[in-house]
Order: sequence, then structure tokens, then C-alpha cells
Amino acid sequence: MLNFDIFKQKSPKQRFLLILGLIMFVFYVILGCAFIFYKPIALRLSAIPQWGRITIGVFLVIYAFVRLLSLGRRD
Repeated sequence: MLNFDIFKQKSPKQRFLLILGLIMFVFYVILGCAFIFYKPIALRLSAIPQWGRITIGVFLVIYAFVRLLSLGRRD
């Protein structure tokens, strides 16, 4: 699963990149959920059908988890 030893013995640059990666993970998940559930986005993007918005949201959430997994695998 997740290895919490990744916080130990990191240089400041590596620690910053780790925190930035975690922030981007949260950003992508929130953006994906907003595409799926938030109604004002549906009104603004009325040219995109509902199934298209849901597809974009699902892809964003999946992409967020792929980035999180790759973040955990780095040395």
C-alpha cells in the first residue's frame, strides 16, 4: 500500500516536490468531482453533453490516482 517512510530523510527539494504532488492529487480529485456533481459547471459547459462531463470527471479522478501511485513509487 502506501509507504509512509517516504517522508524520512528527504532533501528539501524532494520534500517540496512530494508536497506539491499531494496538492496536485487533491486538486485533480476536486476538479473531477466538480465536473461530475457541480451544477453551475453544467450550465457553463452546456455545449458538452452530460455523459461527456461525467467522462471528463472520471478521467481526472483516475489520473489523480495514477499520479499518486507514481508519486509513491519514486525514490
